[in-house]
Amino acid sequence: MNMITKEYLLKLLKENNAIKFGDFTLSSGKKSNYYVDMKKAITEPIILKSIAILINEKIKEDKINKIAGPALGAVPIATAVALESDIPLLMIRKEKKGYGTSKLIEGELIEGDFVCIVEDVTTTGGSLLKAINAINDNGGIVKKVFSVVDRDEGAIETFKDDGIILEPLLNVSDFFD
Repeated sequence: MNMITKEYLLKLLKENNAIKFGDFTLSSGKKSNYYVDMKKAITEPIILKSIAILINEKIKEDKINKIAGPALGAVPIATAVALESDIPLLMIRKEKKGYGTSKLIEGELIEGDFVCIVEDVTTTGGSLLKAINAINDNGGIVKKVFSVVDRDEGAIETFKDDGIILEPLLNVSDFFD
């Protein structure tokens, strides 16, 4: 199989209409004339596999113990990366469920684990920050953070201030070139 590249992923996402134009309200409450629709894109095995291969390439020297994804959009991505890398998976809920074990994190996070968090789309980084805090509060150490597409609206800077490098596979500007 030929090398999966960022350009190949971009082509797949464009073919899948991952960017939609119109009037949208984002999860941050902001209005936008385009929307990055990754939920549909990541139901496609070829797209998931390509994302997983690209992220695995970037973490294989990092001694990562767990791959984590915040619910819902990042769980398929984290699962694909876990399968590609043979690294166990963590799923981070939006909030603790009020029944059963009522855990915020599903999967086994051991104190001192190096964790790679993946996200589908980042705008300001708010939901990703919650996921990072959940890992840190439960004894994990966030080593790497990836998003498939960053909207260039502050997430990278937000995390840099906290000493975390957010590495997007693609920036939204890549779709407009």
